Amino acid sequence: MDIVVAEVGGNVSCVRLNGRLDAPGADQIGTRFTASVVDPGRNAVIDLTGVSFVASMGLRLLISSARALQLKGAKMVLFGAPNLVQDVFEQAALDQIIPIASTEQQALAQLGA
Repeated sequence: MDIVVAEVGGNVSCVRLNGRLDAPGADQIGTRFTASVVDPGRNAVIDLTGVSFVASMGLRLLISSARALQLKGAKMVLFGAPNLVQDVFEQAALDQIIPIASTEQQALAQLGA
């Protein structure tokens, strides 16, 4: 699992994930993901176009980070999930917890960026 963090505008971080967001993948990037997303307390868009699979530990990482970010007054939006990943999100009703967009532009628009 790879992670790349970039700044998009003044108060938004873009985190691009690549690989399998399963238990080993979530464990591999968990600390860096949390440090990149939650610690700064800025809005974040999460690029999932390179994520081929997501399991319960990956969902847990996304949900716990989104909730921690919300406590800091910021928001996370996911975007670009491939069909297989999107199916898992729908089954888990993840959109009830974290906003999900199709494109980066839509994700930024949901943040008002």
